[in-house]
Amino acid sequence: MNKKELELRVMNYFTENINLHKYWEIARECAREICNVKFDDIISGGFEIPSSMELKEKIAPRVPYDFNASDFKETGPIDFSDLDENLVNETLAKIENIYKKFHDAQTMAVAKAARHVCENLAGNVKKEVHRIKEKYLTKESD
Repeated sequence: MNKKELELRVMNYFTENINLHKYWEIARECAREICNVKFDDIISGGFEIPSSMELKEKIAPRVPYDFNASDFKETGPIDFSDLDENLVNETLAKIENIYKKFHDAQTMAVAKAARHVCENLAGNVKKEVHRIKEKYLTKESD
């Protein structure tokens, strides 16, 4: 199996086995925490959404690193039965490097989702504050 075919099969395997709901929950939880801490800044108009890289650093510890070489060897898309132990270990090391890149890409995707959620939450808070302001601070409410 050539390198490109190996990478494609491995990436397809990792992609098929991700838990999108879990990643979405991580993004939402992180965004809620940020907006909660920065609530005063949001309502005063001084809130700046953290960059995707800042969010990635905050989110990275929450995105599970699920690579297990023995599990991959047993259930993965590659048949290791005809390979000697050194070649199996070499191949698994390459696969783990592919997984590290995949994990990094997933972490960045979760950070971008968290940024999007922050934008929505901050926007909703601003709209609600504007509605309250109009309701209670306009002359018509006297």
